[in-house]
Amino acid sequence: MKIKNITVLGAGHGGYAAAADLTLRGFIVTLFTFSEEKKRILNENGNEIAYSGVWGEGRCRLNTVTNDMEEALDGAQIVVMTVPGPGHEKYLSEIKPYFTKEMILYMNPGHSGGALHAAHILGNGFQIAESNTLSYIARKRSDTEVFVSSSDKAVKVGVFPARKTKEVFAAVQAVFPHIVCAENVLESTFCNINAMFHPPGVLLNAGWIEHTHGDFKFYYEGITESIGNVIDRLDEERRKAARAYGIHLSDFGSGLYEAGSTSREGMEAHCAYTACQESRANKFIKAPESLNHRYMHEDICSGLVPMSELGRLAGVEVPVMDALIITAGALMKKDYRKEGVSLEKMGLSEKGYKEIIEYVY
Repeated sequence: MKIKNITVLGAGHGGYAAAADLTLRGFIVTLFTFSEEKKRILNENGNEIAYSGVWGEGRCRLNTVTNDMEEALDGAQIVVMTVPGPGHEKYLSEIKPYFTKEMILYMNPGHSGGALHAAHILGNGFQIAESNTLSYIARKRSDTEVFVSSSDKAVKVGVFPARKTKEVFAAVQAVFPHIVCAENVLESTFCNINAMFHPPGVLLNAGWIEHTHGDFKFYYEGITESIGNVIDRLDEERRKAARAYGIHLSDFGSGLYEAGSTSREGMEAHCAYTACQESRANKFIKAPESLNHRYMHEDICSGLVPMSELGRLAGVEVPVMDALIITAGALMKKDYRKEGVSLEKMGLSEKGYKEIIEYVY
């Protein structure tokens, strides 16, 4: 199947980066946003997005910008969902009436449990792929401009159901040539490295974030050696839980290197602190202005919660993971277990862990 028509869902940092990238590479791109204001601004700007960073500087004109989901999905071959985890359910519910079994939903990123959550909402027979992290490191500078510091990342992509991996992965790879094939969506779920350093970084810097409103470099200054120790312990739990499902993963630093976000020295140190210090692409990024941020909500709800749920179902203890979820809930006065991607939301609540291994195929 020759891919020509692509719809990008979400007009955040990743959505703008994806829409610009795919347009520059010759695809016919439709960008969907729920925001009437963003649609108006882009329409009045001739649907042009200015870009800077790793691609140089320039402007590109998107084919369509819309907030009508039926229009957005009309004729789409691949639907690229670049939406923060807490927004998945809203988008999935909106695409359901118009999404067909000929289309491929590519959740970039799917975070943890994203494809399983999507399959539970959409129903049987659909083609879903998810990446473990976003293909870009990008920040919008306005509603008509995006800065991209990293692209062409070798993200890990799992397919649901896994028996369709060959054809679905080939189609997505035709659009994102640098992706790496995961064995299944359990592997991509446990490869969510953002969930390894965002929650510890935010929770253990909570006072600094609130006092300075995020006026420090999150990855470079905020991930100190001691916070790196917590990340290393958390990462051990992630890999142990994955092994219970037959998935053998490399450590945090290797995952960061594979995603193009640290140096070889950072990888070979096998130390989260060193990997973050060596992360040139992330070095400029400031901390969140408040705790009310996706590093908290997204990476707990769509990262640590599904990993913890899957781990505990397989009889794997994850005390650091659970402690971070509980502490985040206390800080934010939220029930992240209830709000997060639970076994029930992934359609797994009545399955044993061995049944889940069969189910993903």
